[in-house]
Amino acid sequence: MRLSLADLKKSVTTRNGERYLAPYLLRPRERTEALTALIALHEAWLDRRRRDFPLDRPAELIGDYRLARCLMLTLGEWYTWEAPQWPGAATETEAAALTAHDITSPGQLRLALYDHVNRVAGGYLAASEREAHLDACAGELGIARTTLDALLTLDVEECGTLRRLAERAPSARELAGRYNQRAVETLLANASVVEWTIPPEASDGSGGGLGSVLKRICFLARRMGVLYDVAFDGPLPAPDISYIPHSQPDQRQALRVAERATPYLADFSPPPARAPGLQARDPQPLRAPNGHPLTTVDSVGLPLVVTLYGPQEVMGAPNQYGERLARLCRALLGYRRDLTPDPSPTEGGERVTPQAALAGAGLRGAASVYLYGRPMTFPLDDRLLALTRLATLPEDADADDSATGASSGGDTVAFDSSLERLLYADFTALERAGEAAGWRIEREPEPLLIGDTIMIPDFALTRGARRVYLEIAGYWRPGYRERKARKLNALRGVAALIVAAPDSARAEFAGLDADFPFVWYRNTVSATALLTTLERAYNDFAARLSALDLPRILTEITLRGRIPPTESMALLHCYTRAELAEAVQSLAQTATARDQAPPVWIDGVGVCSAQWCDAISVQLLALLRAAPDGRLPLAELRQRLGDEGPRLGDLTEAAT
Repeated sequence: MRLSLADLKKSVTTRNGERYLAPYLLRPRERTEALTALIALHEAWLDRRRRDFPLDRPAELIGDYRLARCLMLTLGEWYTWEAPQWPGAATETEAAALTAHDITSPGQLRLALYDHVNRVAGGYLAASEREAHLDACAGELGIARTTLDALLTLDVEECGTLRRLAERAPSARELAGRYNQRAVETLLANASVVEWTIPPEASDGSGGGLGSVLKRICFLARRMGVLYDVAFDGPLPAPDISYIPHSQPDQRQALRVAERATPYLADFSPPPARAPGLQARDPQPLRAPNGHPLTTVDSVGLPLVVTLYGPQEVMGAPNQYGERLARLCRALLGYRRDLTPDPSPTEGGERVTPQAALAGAGLRGAASVYLYGRPMTFPLDDRLLALTRLATLPEDADADDSATGASSGGDTVAFDSSLERLLYADFTALERAGEAAGWRIEREPEPLLIGDTIMIPDFALTRGARRVYLEIAGYWRPGYRERKARKLNALRGVAALIVAAPDSARAEFAGLDADFPFVWYRNTVSATALLTTLERAYNDFAARLSALDLPRILTEITLRGRIPPTESMALLHCYTRAELAEAVQSLAQTATARDQAPPVWIDGVGVCSAQWCDAISVQLLALLRAAPDGRLPLAELRQRLGDEGPRLGDLTEAAT
């Protein structure tokens, strides 16, 4: 249960006309004796009834009734009032009698009493007749009157007994730390915006740098339904573009990718120009030479400002989505996470202790909290955050905490909507079937740095050295539209990007559809339509074909005779049948120009030289002539070809 904002002790100060809000937090060794006495009171009351618990005693021990009430709620994570199990103090004979009447709970027993009163007294009992009818009801049920009185109220709160949920009682430090955490969460639950400033030396605890921290924050924000914006805290240094020729002015503004070095190269070229009825031209990617790595979030050396907020246009009052902000901040700061050593040791024999995504010196933040309908600033500085880390607790079963653990795994994929989930499932199905033309889809790719704007696309599509980003504009509200349009405008002429947008938003995108390829949809984004748009707008086959060393490939085909299909596709840098047909035609033209017999493509067999085709034809004729009636089943023919020539063992039945 969340602490009540009215019960929480807090102070409001005014500086330079702005109101600042701060909760009362327990410092180390503060009220230690009182907290210890409060815990001892609960320990002394274990297995005792709630009706006898001294309700005023906690306030007497703590010296403040509001703080005592909050501490009692916090202790609810260790202790609980538990109702006695049915049938309570009833004997075995009485329990069997109740079961015979289909009575297995206090509620059913009360219903049986009501039925008895309705049957014998017309639904009303005078005070003078009450005891006699209660005795009669107990006799009908086969139980004693004292048992009836006890079981009728067995499930009321006053009959509950105190039980401890944990193996041991909390220490005063653990109680103080958890109270501090819940006090901060209470204010964040009434916030409209939370802004975190992350220092450049921040780490996510797993060896990653600031870029890894950013990706983890964005993962959790998407999972919990919180919107976010990311920016640098200060002007960015100019990127090193000295290696880009001045003859290519459109490419002097380099796209910077917020991640460490990767095998693929980002596309620095402007997006393809498109005209109605004409196919887009193939962009020429600028490949960064060795020694000129892409600029990363970590290499910039500036703090990151992450702003978390909710969809105000839909939710109404700004504090209605504060609960999600509180849950997200709790997950980022590591509240109530399992900080016990990992059961699997590392190579050095040491066990790994998980860390919070937001941790370390220099972290600061601020929240805009609504108190009595008025916005106030809630500073989140080092001192306050240190007080929330006084102690740790074992992980509980909350769904938002399980999301934190999932973020550290490599196989968990989170989505903002079912639209994205369906697209990801459909596209990965095309990949597994080999029908994605070599493209691979990746969820939540690296952030893009464009000037002082940071944008995290929904997906990235990679093929070879080509990297194309996909942004899905599905949530089309006024505030969202303005932020999305601003970031897309910053990407003009810089990033290879595809935008998927609903048909109803064509008017809003009228100024952007000339700069980016669009995939329009009604209810779902078609993976096939996305693949078609990729091939139309960002197909670099012309560049791949011109880079082939056709004479060397012809020599290899002549020496080997046959190159299997999969190897042929890789050798010719082809991803589709259409590309392969064009590449084989170019090989044939080169062979003709060199007075050589052109190679041919045979489905299921691969690229074959003319000499190999003649030799295999002779072998096939010999096998057929030696067969009875000059016939052989295809399966047997394939087997014999494989037996006589080991290099033909990979032939399929379709090939033969």
